[in-house]
Amino acid sequence: MSMDTLKPILITLFCAFLVFSCQKHGNVEIQFTQTVDDKPVQTGQLIYLNAAGNLYQVDEVKYFVSRILLKSTSGKTLEITQDNGIHYVDNGISKTLRWLLSEIPQGEYSAISFVFGLDEEDNKSNRFVNPPECNFSWPEVLGGGYHYMQINGKFLNNNGDLQNMNIHTGIGQIRGADNEILQFVHNYFRVTLPVHFSVMESNTTLITLNMEIQRWFDSPNLYNFNDFGPGIMQNQQAQQILKENGKNVFEVMINGFL
Repeated sequence: MSMDTLKPILITLFCAFLVFSCQKHGNVEIQFTQTVDDKPVQTGQLIYLNAAGNLYQVDEVKYFVSRILLKSTSGKTLEITQDNGIHYVDNGISKTLRWLLSEIPQGEYSAISFVFGLDEEDNKSNRFVNPPECNFSWPEVLGGGYHYMQINGKFLNNNGDLQNMNIHTGIGQIRGADNEILQFVHNYFRVTLPVHFSVMESNTTLITLNMEIQRWFDSPNLYNFNDFGPGIMQNQQAQQILKENGKNVFEVMINGFL
């Protein structure tokens, strides 16, 4: 390649470097919270009543969010690639309840969007080699990869007996007459939440992303624990209901700057 041909390319690259290097950046920290009836979840207590009339308790809440997009008021979309764009949340591990996103371009933003769970590209078996993420695997016979979510606890069934409540979402299965698997179903979904926030140079904007657990069970579909029992990993009907309800579960709040 001649110098005359190379010169415009070098000039373009240099200008792009100048633009990026002059761009001011700040940070965004996402705080993950979980509530029941708009109050912080109390674990290990049989005190919650869902819309179907099920009395239940929550012990553990674990899930993946991925493919986060920040949408600016100018119409640009920023995809978060930090940590491969994947974050694991566990209400029993405090360090997972905050995710610091660095080097976010300064400006005004109008929405946050994310995939709940992992899409086909991200949901590959054995991609996580260390706990806690590696302990979240989904059985190979059921489609492999990882759980999207676990809400573990107990509920009081129609007979008055206390049963395990394992709300585990992930890859589902379409089954034939003999219960053989005919097809796998990817049950992840995207959530988009309009919200206005600013990112300022050298500051950290604090965002709270809250999961209201009751909404998994009431809208747009009524979810009755007695219909599906203690485990749903092989029940695509239950998975589909939760997938549809899950789009209404999250809310976002801006808490100012740290």
